[in-house]
Amino acid sequence: MARLLVKIDAPPQGELETSGDGTNPTDDQMAEEQRFRQSFLDGVSPYLESLPKRPPHRAGNVTHVELLGRDVWSEMNHYLLMLQVDIGNVDLSELSTHLPPGSEVNVVGGDYQSIDEWSASSDGSS
Repeated sequence: MARLLVKIDAPPQGELETSGDGTNPTDDQMAEEQRFRQSFLDGVSPYLESLPKRPPHRAGNVTHVELLGRDVWSEMNHYLLMLQVDIGNVDLSELSTHLPPGSEVNVVGGDYQSIDEWSASSDGSS
């Protein structure tokens, strides 16, 4: 399985995103950012959920979708989409129709294979 990485930058909407200052946010500002994040998820989730359920093709079959989002209050409009694909490219031409107007979508790369992994072990050995 290969991985396809797609960077999504939605336009800044909340006070924290438009100012770029996420330090010391108020409860109202954090709630606003959470609402914008949820709105983004509500718009894109049905499409992303449908990708692994598509009928099989010769190539570009998605087996797993993961959406990562920035965890900084003033940067919650930035996302990284990771798709596991059998081989080839995936037709993502419909993706932009499920995103807020003005969103930028950039394919970071495709056909990335896992070549090694590292993680903390409980006994301290590698």
